Amino acid sequence: MQLVIKKPSQKSQHETMSDGSPLKRTIVTVLGTDTQCEHTDSLQAMLGGYVAGFGSLPDSQRATKKRRNWRSKISRLTDQLWGTSDPAYLKSVLSTLDETQSKIVIGYWGTLPLPDLLAIKKARPDVKVVLLLLCYPLALTQGGILRQDFYLRRAARFLDGIIFPSDLTEGCVRGRVFRSGFPASVVIPPCWPQSFQATGELRPTAESPNLIFVGRTDMSSPTATAADDVRPLMSSILDAGIDLYHARSPETDDGHPHRRHFTPLPMRELIRKIGEYDASLIAYNTEACARDDRFYLTIPDRLITSVAAGVPVAIPRHGYGAIKSYLQGYPMFEFDTADELAQMLADRTLVAQLREAAWNARSHYDAARYGAPLAQFLDRLL
Repeated sequence: MQLVIKKPSQKSQHETMSDGSPLKRTIVTVLGTDTQCEHTDSLQAMLGGYVAGFGSLPDSQRATKKRRNWRSKISRLTDQLWGTSDPAYLKSVLSTLDETQSKIVIGYWGTLPLPDLLAIKKARPDVKVVLLLLCYPLALTQGGILRQDFYLRRAARFLDGIIFPSDLTEGCVRGRVFRSGFPASVVIPPCWPQSFQATGELRPTAESPNLIFVGRTDMSSPTATAADDVRPLMSSILDAGIDLYHARSPETDDGHPHRRHFTPLPMRELIRKIGEYDASLIAYNTEACARDDRFYLTIPDRLITSVAAGVPVAIPRHGYGAIKSYLQGYPMFEFDTADELAQMLADRTLVAQLREAAWNARSHYDAARYGAPLAQFLDRLL
């Protein structure tokens, strides 16, 4: 396993730390399911100029994917309690951290990196391990949430810090999961780097009401959940006369006259495409979930992508607390019914005003804006 070190390419626009900061001499390693993830790019944009360099490593779930079997599934359960036990993975990760002298490891997504962070902390107590809690809880059932609360509570004594996406998420975890013995924490709203944002002039939209939905539509996928199935909402939107654009899938290929398909696109191309529409629809089938805490407390990637494109957001009026806090002051179409949404989108003057306001607001959602508080937090941990 090789850790590729990247030197910082820019300084955050709010840099305030002195050159004597220990963080300036530190390699920060990001550990996650995808070492090329946009969240890695965001961390680099935030910490550019504050650290000596960046590295990325795959988590154990990705690194051992090709050799999983029934024994590894059982081992995963015990790893949640005691830390990752795969000897080959640990040897590779620890030797890489030793060679690069990386003193901070930031692991993401939800509770998935906890076993790896536990194992690293046990083996290298001087390395600061930080959980980037982008999505919590992952579970959609009462039992699943209780289990993940337990895992996070048990891991707390090994974590040096937690990065939360919103005040709501931090407050929930502080009150429900830990109660006492809370690790050091900071709230950093997730944003894509400025280089991801749409550029040029605001693109014109069609004359008739329209929306783009960049969530998943492939319900046959083994990773799809009941919450992903928004076909009932889609049907009501289409029947209300709104043109709805989304990725093609067999489950949605019904020939409805207002349905519009597009081929899945890379992130930056998708951001450019989103800018062509009245608004980006952000919604989940929360009624199909036994517990919908995840969607009240999480800021999803599809939302971060939508604000980078500079378009208004269309979102159900009830729920989605963290999203609406994130969008405070940002143009939104909140609706109870598809007919209500259609009436708002039929007002083309209102649509034009909100689209211009969203386009002008996209610069507020730039990862580099949050470099100073994140750097100060990590510096305190060191």
